[in-house]
Amino acid sequence: MVLGDGQTEQFYLKHLKTLFGYKYKVFPSLFSDITIECIEDKIDELLSGGCNLIVYFTDYDIIVKQDKQTKFRELVYKYRNFNEVLICETMPCIEFWFLLHYKKTTREFLDAEDVRRELEKFINSYSKSKSFLCSTKWVKDLSSDGRIKTATKYAEEIMTQKENQEVGKHFPFTRVHKGIERFEQIHKIVI
Repeated sequence: MVLGDGQTEQFYLKHLKTLFGYKYKVFPSLFSDITIECIEDKIDELLSGGCNLIVYFTDYDIIVKQDKQTKFRELVYKYRNFNEVLICETMPCIEFWFLLHYKKTTREFLDAEDVRRELEKFINSYSKSKSFLCSTKWVKDLSSDGRIKTATKYAEEIMTQKENQEVGKHFPFTRVHKGIERFEQIHKIVI
């Protein structure tokens, strides 16, 4: 089960599943959001139902804006030893992960809109509109030419920098690649 906290994550994950044949269900249904307040209950429900992998994708800027960092740290701590649970946050938003497909940057973006403006330099039609997001084409283009591998490399380098240095409050990072790596591992086992 893959949990995306917003429409962009949900569409992206739906398209990845279609394009690469990954075996997961996306929750919640498109066009509804999942919040930090209800995610723990949902994860526990899925675990008790025998779900063997739960990957939760969330935008960390929302957690910061809502002053929910303590709640998020508690969530991460609770599931730290669960192989079935993987939490993949991105600061500020998933668009930062998309941007890494085109360039490595540790620029501290003011907000999600700031990241989107930078992303539009590479995907000039990028939009959070339903008409854009529901098309598989943008994810297909994003995933072409080894870009996922490039984004993963950049994400790992940035996480190492984050973990080894004193960085600013809005230092961008992502763990989306960790979820995709798990999808790939499971996909190879299933095939």
